[in-house]
Amino acid sequence: MACWDISWLLQRDIRDGAYASLERVLDETERRGFNTLRLDPCPHLIATPENGIHMDRCELMPQGAPAVEVKIRHQLQQLLQSAHERGFKVWFSSRFINDSRARRSFVRRPEDFVAVWSETLSLVEQWGYLGDVAGLDFCYQFPSLPHAHGVARRVFRRSPERSLPSHWSATASERLEEYLRDIPRALHALFPSVPVGLSTTAALSEQLRQLDTSELDFLDFSLWLDDDPRYRLASGESMPAAGLLGKLANPMKQLLLDAGGMHWQRRLEDQLQRRMAFTRLRRLQPVISEGFVRQPQDLRKLPTGWADLHEMMVVNALTQGVEALTPTSLACPSYPWLWQEEEYLAHLNHLILSGSS
Repeated sequence: MACWDISWLLQRDIRDGAYASLERVLDETERRGFNTLRLDPCPHLIATPENGIHMDRCELMPQGAPAVEVKIRHQLQQLLQSAHERGFKVWFSSRFINDSRARRSFVRRPEDFVAVWSETLSLVEQWGYLGDVAGLDFCYQFPSLPHAHGVARRVFRRSPERSLPSHWSATASERLEEYLRDIPRALHALFPSVPVGLSTTAALSEQLRQLDTSELDFLDFSLWLDDDPRYRLASGESMPAAGLLGKLANPMKQLLLDAGGMHWQRRLEDQLQRRMAFTRLRRLQPVISEGFVRQPQDLRKLPTGWADLHEMMVVNALTQGVEALTPTSLACPSYPWLWQEEEYLAHLNHLILSGSS
């Protein structure tokens, strides 16, 4: 799985955008052995608003970045056509990005999610590409913010500008279960060929243990060594990264991975085993679309310890029974130091495809 997410829309500047030529990037992605693209189709912008007038031209407003104008339906259809021609599957996962008309605010109730996703899938079906949809994550890392923007007031009775509470009340948990139950059930009835599930984080997955997940087909859990408190402490990441300390943090990470790769690998494996035990208990397909160690975009070359750790985690995930995963969610044109390693990425993807067949 190659994680394009919202970048395929935001990074299209012909001067320096990593996705300026989608045809070229698709060819490069194919050469590196990927067979699935994780995409954000922006269902809240694809769908017709309540006033009954759909305007294809949208102004996306990414946080901390300039606004970007797109033709959402037109560009999605073009991408799906090009992906289909190359034999790619697509994995839909939306972060419900803000736009100039604040349409994410209107996706509040379970039926709102069903409405925007069902209209999006209906269009994809009309275009002839529904068979290419390998999975649908109805809201990226639900109910985290800002992605579940419209849910915050309805479920937690708080502004979406605030963070989620560390403890969820019984009332909030009951309301969240409505989303986990009603959205997959309705989409299954309308589009039985499309698996519907949820992506989650280390913290959110602990909260999910208290909720009913019986209607979900899969659980997509991110698996980051960066979430490990010991790794954060050893690398200096848990300290304020200012001045000299900030400059030393990334070299320290490389030293930790080079010198103690097996130790950190075992700690990641512990994370993996805990998540796998949960998916087996709940009879959910395990998916890993994000992992395993974060790196800056401006590195000059592939770090050896980092590369070895990722290869071992791919092998371990396959051994544990994960069939849908990414070799690394950093594998995209936005990380040129990694994207240039065509043979390395093709090798990892070969392991995945041969191990899950």
